[in-house]
Amino acid sequence: MDKQTDPRWQQAKASLEIPVRFAETDLMGVVHHAAYIVWFEAGRVAWMEAAGMPYTEIAATGHHFAVTGIHAEYRAAAHFGDTVRVTTWLAGLRSRFVRFEYAIHNTADETLLATGSSEHICVDLDGRMAKIPPQVVERLQAGAQRLAALARQEE
Repeated sequence: MDKQTDPRWQQAKASLEIPVRFAETDLMGVVHHAAYIVWFEAGRVAWMEAAGMPYTEIAATGHHFAVTGIHAEYRAAAHFGDTVRVTTWLAGLRSRFVRFEYAIHNTADETLLATGSSEHICVDLDGRMAKIPPQVVERLQAGAQRLAALARQEE
């Protein structure tokens, strides 16, 4: 955990359901491994939206979160016709760095299909590393705290 990441943020999860499209599968109808990375991105964008800091607003500040690392562990296969749930949470936040973690489940039987993480650095419009604007950091932190509080209320 990063020094600026509150351990309670692990509870600050947002989920997104995605129907598996035929284009995401191979000839056997099994989801190709690359689709999971796309689903991680969809989950990340959904988390930021749920946290009250939509990625479009980050981009509007002249900044982006460039992927510097991605990790996935595949545990079971998804197939054409399944619906998957991508659950995302903030796992690290520093002045120039953000990390998200993911879990993907089959919604029909809750089978864990994959877990993973992505690391990002903040860059400006010229692609140079930059500090995450303070208002973005504040909104990400506040959003994580709010999502964690909602999760505690639902327990």
